[in-house]
Amino acid sequence: MEEVSFGTPLNQKFGKSVIGKDLRIPGGYKPGSELSRQLIAYSNIYWAKKLAGAAKGISAVITTEPVNFSTIKGMGGLSRSGKVNSKKARQEARDNECIFCVNPGGEEQWDRIIAAHAAPSSTFVVLNTAYSTSYDLGNKRGYEEAYYLKRISKGWVFRAFPGNWEAYIEKPDGSVELLESYKKKPSLREVSALVRDEVRNLNNFAIRAFEPSPQKCCLTIKIHFHFLFLS
Repeated sequence: MEEVSFGTPLNQKFGKSVIGKDLRIPGGYKPGSELSRQLIAYSNIYWAKKLAGAAKGISAVITTEPVNFSTIKGMGGLSRSGKVNSKKARQEARDNECIFCVNPGGEEQWDRIIAAHAAPSSTFVVLNTAYSTSYDLGNKRGYEEAYYLKRISKGWVFRAFPGNWEAYIEKPDGSVELLESYKKKPSLREVSALVRDEVRNLNNFAIRAFEPSPQKCCLTIKIHFHFLFLS
């Protein structure tokens, strides 16, 4: 979040070369522009557009974020758009529609948003909600986590439907290693303990591997006192 607000070179490149061009926003990404100030919000519309290409039938996107849809000239397969809980968005709900809801907030609100915006035959997809009110992995309301990535201490938890849940440890060089694969969603406590124990084992191994021998320790001490004596 801070990197996006600061406007790092990588985020600037993404805004210019990808978001501005794909969504065909007049003026594109420039310092101080609406797109540069709300890059995350517009990026979420971009991802909804990409997902809509794989959805069957008609698709829509609704968001809680500050997006000016009138400036987006390239909506692709998204045939309608709007703000969550707005009167217009509620009235435009259609049968057999796939609705991508961007950042709907805590999961306790999802059912109410569905009731307001979706027909019984619709598919409802929660996209990049900014926070979770459940101190665990995923949600507790029965929604399928189709794509999930969560940072934990010293590692990551990942799941891509229909694959397994996976726990990764992050190495000092930034690479990751798969530690465990789960057919069913594990608890956050379970995964965190697994990664924490592996980190502890690696640290203990490093200490043993680089521990000076007793002879070298003795020699160092003798030299140290020798110079102290001369001074």
